[in-house]
Amino acid sequence: MPISEQLEPEEVHQIMDGCFKILIDEIHKYEGTINQLTGDGVMALFGAPTAHENHAQKACWAALAIQSAMIGYGTKIQKECGVSFKMRIGLNSGPVIVGAIGDDLRMDYTAIGDTTNMSSRMESLAKPGSILISKNTYGLVRDFFKFEHLGNIRVKGKTELQEIFELR
Repeated sequence: MPISEQLEPEEVHQIMDGCFKILIDEIHKYEGTINQLTGDGVMALFGAPTAHENHAQKACWAALAIQSAMIGYGTKIQKECGVSFKMRIGLNSGPVIVGAIGDDLRMDYTAIGDTTNMSSRMESLAKPGSILISKNTYGLVRDFFKFEHLGNIRVKGKTELQEIFELR
């Protein structure tokens, strides 16, 4: 059951504020750019607007650091509020168009393309407390981290099965 159904809005807001602080700090530590804050998560870019040859490694290190920090934070939330709190993280690598979209009244800096869609799908498929990565990202970082191969999985919006890995 979502925490928003278990707690008052003020408590949820306080929990998310603490979560966003962890997310932002860890993403920035590994030179990521926060692209979007959503109600219950973030979208971050590693390699835009500043290109990094090891962008996929930086994204993996940030994801691992976030999950590590969330263990302690989740314990604190469980103790104080009586609810379970864990993050799901999805990573994908590939080409995107990055830039400002909108008009004079509302302008957003964002990344657009199938790469962002696939990273969102990875996040949706991840179990709480886990990090799922696509075959694209795996190909860039397989020599630097440990993984569990989860096989070929049907992913919403894709006609072909997608090879998925869990970052350990």
